[in-house]
Amino acid sequence: MTETIQINVSGTKYEVSQRTFMLMTSKEGDAKFELESFTENANDKREYFIERNPTLFTAILSYFQGRGLHLPPFTCIAEFKNELDYWGIRPQEMKHCCYSKYVGFFDDQIALSVLIDDQTRRINDRTELQRRVRTNGWSSIQAKIWSVLEEPSFNIIAKAYLCTSALFVIISIASLVCGTHPTFMRGLHESEWKEYFGDEYSRYAGHFDSSLVKPGSTVPPLPTKVRAQLDFLTYLDVITTVFFTTDFVFRIVFCPNKKRFLFSFLNLVDIFALLVMYCKYIVEKVDPKEKYTASIFDTIHCLQIIRVFRLFRLVKNFIGFRVLLYSIKASLYELFLMTLFLLVAMVIFSAIIFFSGDSAFTSIPEAFWWAVITMTTVGYGDIYPTEALSKSIGAICAVTGLCLLAVIIPIFVNNFLLFYSYSKVWGGKDIVKEKRNRAVENAPFTLNAKVSPINSD
Repeated sequence: MTETIQINVSGTKYEVSQRTFMLMTSKEGDAKFELESFTENANDKREYFIERNPTLFTAILSYFQGRGLHLPPFTCIAEFKNELDYWGIRPQEMKHCCYSKYVGFFDDQIALSVLIDDQTRRINDRTELQRRVRTNGWSSIQAKIWSVLEEPSFNIIAKAYLCTSALFVIISIASLVCGTHPTFMRGLHESEWKEYFGDEYSRYAGHFDSSLVKPGSTVPPLPTKVRAQLDFLTYLDVITTVFFTTDFVFRIVFCPNKKRFLFSFLNLVDIFALLVMYCKYIVEKVDPKEKYTASIFDTIHCLQIIRVFRLFRLVKNFIGFRVLLYSIKASLYELFLMTLFLLVAMVIFSAIIFFSGDSAFTSIPEAFWWAVITMTTVGYGDIYPTEALSKSIGAICAVTGLCLLAVIIPIFVNNFLLFYSYSKVWGGKDIVKEKRNRAVENAPFTLNAKVSPINSD
């Protein structure tokens, strides 16, 4: 009869053969059955005691008995990894049915490290800021003003400033949008026509002063398409520019970490938006005619749309916005692959459908547009195949685009759902911690660490 050995795992006893026992102790893990753990039980059986998780030990024992390594149900995978390290078992020896779930868990942990690191940094910065608020001198003033600028939950003034900033951002964007609509346009005044015509103004002066018209001469008609935006929009632009400039100066003066401030994406957007506005004013001051004519400097006007990014500053403290940024950051590799595959497929299908002989496609570059809108399932219908062969190629192109998007997009969606579910737990912890800190600060007394025993005499 084969001699058996008993293993007591935190009170749960298992009886194994000597062969299985030798396999368990031969692995290069942390499992060590010291002599002190050996006892003789009532049945004269050799028994070893270890303090491990008995639920997970069942899976470990199954592996050493030759039935393969599987994940126990309802098990924390991180804890199971610790158990594998303890017994010296390589995770690659896990069966395929469980290995994908095991690997997926750690892939999620790597992705979550982006969120965890950022949230930890935010909490540490907020804690340090609260500590500096309670100090004296310049450090306290700097921390208080920075809290008003960056932390809407700091006090009522911070909330009011957030609302004011939101109002100015909305006004700034609204003035830019309305300035392009005919409703908010007007004809030019005489002084503006002087700026528009420059040295040629004398030819058109008769439209404003009939006494300047020479007998027998004719005055050329004024251009009908030259318009200027209403004056109040110009004033709004100036007011919002002054506000954003003042806001930026305050931020750069009272920021506790100026290096990180200058390299922040939102602050770079602010700098760029302000530079665009001031470049516009400078160009119009040097050459007033630029306000009314189309030229290369219209690029500056186009870049004013960058002010839309100021909306991100208003929502940067909302967890949904941060989760979206984390998801994009964690999915950059997949997004890069999707872009690369789209470009490759675009070139391939454009070349094939051009050489198919369909007269609808006059060149490969023109077919690029058709390939992109077909693979992305947009299908404007401005360019489409007209022959049997090219229609077959178009069908294959559409199916390829569907398969490509169906493979890549769910990765981004899964990352977003993972971050969002985790952020709700993390956000709850953050709120509880903040409330606890405020309760301690506002407590009328301080609890001592040591409590003296009550004298019963």
